[in-house]
This record gives sequence, C-alpha cells and structure tokens, in this order.
Amino acid sequence: MSIEACIAHAIHKDLDIIEALPDVYELPMEQLETHIDRYIHNLQCSLVKAIKTLGEPYIKSKDAAGLCITCLRAGVTLPPEMMLKMCHTILQLNAIDARFIADNAEGTSVYYMKLTLAA
Repeated sequence: MSIEACIAHAIHKDLDIIEALPDVYELPMEQLETHIDRYIHNLQCSLVKAIKTLGEPYIKSKDAAGLCITCLRAGVTLPPEMMLKMCHTILQLNAIDARFIADNAEGTSVYYMKLTLAA
C-alpha cells in the first residue's frame, strides 16, 4: 500500500477525535464538522510530510516507536499513545501489497491483494 493509504487507514482506525481534540466540546454544533474535517486533513498532511521526509529508516526497520517519536518531533500533535498505535497500523499496512481498484455499487472498496502462503 502507498504510505498515503496506510496513513488514511491508520487515522480511520486509531484516531480518537475526542482524545486528540478535546476542545470539540466547546464548539457550536454548526462549526463541529468543519473543524474536525480541517483537523483530520491537517493531521494527514503532517503525517505524510513527516513520514516521507524523515520516516523511511523506521519503516524499513519496522520500528513503530522510532516512527512515532519522529512524527511527534516533526510537529504532529497527537497524544503519544495514539500516535504509537497509528504507527503500528501504518507499519502493518505498509507490509501489505494491495492496490485500490474501485468502489462497487454498494460503496464497498475493492482492492487487489497479493498474498504469500507458507505451506
């Protein structure tokens, strides 16, 4: 999977928006969706930039803790435990050889996946 896809999946799977952005309680309902969308977009951009520029050695060595610290030092603003979970997910997904094909009529994403089985 591409690093962008890995990051998007990790955000979807591991981001707890209430923990990461506790000020959402104070926002008016009309601003909530826009604020959260902007936060997630900025988070994804920050992660892509940090990982593409500084994270390659950690991805190659499958070092989630090193990748986590690198992202935090690069300015990604997440609680460290959540960032570490996301880094584990990114590394797991990065090892999968999968490509997005299309969304089917029901809206489910279809991927091409290459698997190796040990017999």
